[in-house]
Amino acid sequence: MKVDNSRTLPTLQALRFVFVMMIFMSHFVYGGVGAFDAGGDCGVAFFFLLSGFVVSLGYGRQLSQHTFSYGRFMCRRLLKIYPLHLLCLAAFLVISRQTVDLRVVLNALLLQCWVPQTDYYFSCNAVSWFLSCMLFCYLVFPLLYRYASGRLLAVVAVAYGAVCLAVPYDMVNNILYVNPLVRCVDFYLGIMLCKVYESRRPVLSSVGSWAEPLLLALLVASLVVYPYADAKLRNAPLYWLVLMPFILVFARGEGLLSRLLRCRAMQWLGSLSMPVFMLHTMTFAVLMHHLPVMPYWAMLGVCVVAVVALSWAVDRFFLRLFR
Repeated sequence: MKVDNSRTLPTLQALRFVFVMMIFMSHFVYGGVGAFDAGGDCGVAFFFLLSGFVVSLGYGRQLSQHTFSYGRFMCRRLLKIYPLHLLCLAAFLVISRQTVDLRVVLNALLLQCWVPQTDYYFSCNAVSWFLSCMLFCYLVFPLLYRYASGRLLAVVAVAYGAVCLAVPYDMVNNILYVNPLVRCVDFYLGIMLCKVYESRRPVLSSVGSWAEPLLLALLVASLVVYPYADAKLRNAPLYWLVLMPFILVFARGEGLLSRLLRCRAMQWLGSLSMPVFMLHTMTFAVLMHHLPVMPYWAMLGVCVVAVVALSWAVDRFFLRLFR
């Protein structure tokens, strides 16, 4: 969810927190109030697209100039995802007292999403399925970037459509939502998005500030439409046509919304997006089990504060050791 800070645009850094909170709300169920499912699927699609976009922004020039080191690239990727993943896995095993079995081993190796069974790909700290897919995306990134083209994009689109048609509805999660090969399509679209961004900067910089609230309204509209959309479209395609221009405009945007996103508080919160993502469901489970019953909004407030505080502590005292 995060690459070299030197190439991370401030507005996108802040948007990480906005979208991770959408995922946060998709998992928060309390007092009879259901989950914000639309936000979860939208947030995940955003992070796959953004990852392809920002990794390309950081390493695309090296690939073009043949100065790219695959070993160095993968070492940095692994240092960004594995320490936090293993810390969360250890915390899960302590909290749940689960014994080590094949599911735990596959989860530790981030191979769980290659087994199309819920108790495997959502095993242990369930949100780590995202890292399983991202690891595969990182592994194939140089190949995807070098051969990224309009022609390949058309082939990918046709193949994705064929898979959607072929997948039975009871296998939508197993194939369309968590399978690394399929989610790599989102990542590839992010790569293509970066190529558009770098070749159209003068055009994008001239886009009026009206585009930001318009795209925000379209994003909200897609969330409203979500319950009525076909299950095969909810995982990502429903959001692609909105999120791709959304990322482009906010990457170069100079409107009021972009200025708000560049404030120091939003930048700080954006820097915590990965630990927030990895820690929030376990934090929910512990707090809801040990705290007395309270109103929905009170519990939500407690969980938000606790997750952000814990994420800061993990980032400050643990993750900094691997930077």
